[in-house]
Amino acid sequence: MAEWRKVAKGFVLGDGHISIKEVDMLRELVLKDGAVSKSELDFLKEIKAEAKTAVKVLDDLIAECEAMVKS
Repeated sequence: MAEWRKVAKGFVLGDGHISIKEVDMLRELVLKDGAVSKSELDFLKEIKAEAKTAVKVLDDLIAECEAMVKS
């Protein structure tokens, strides 16, 4: 796993809840280059699955990324 992913995963899952602030950070990291890879999308899905709870904004980000991967 890339180093940024380890850091992001630790930050996001530290308390088990994914907040809006954490989704904003993920959005910035994943969309930084204007494209989304399948591995980045898989990473978002992985952290959502591992979280105890998450805000709906994470689902919105995942949906946005899914559309970008398919196009």
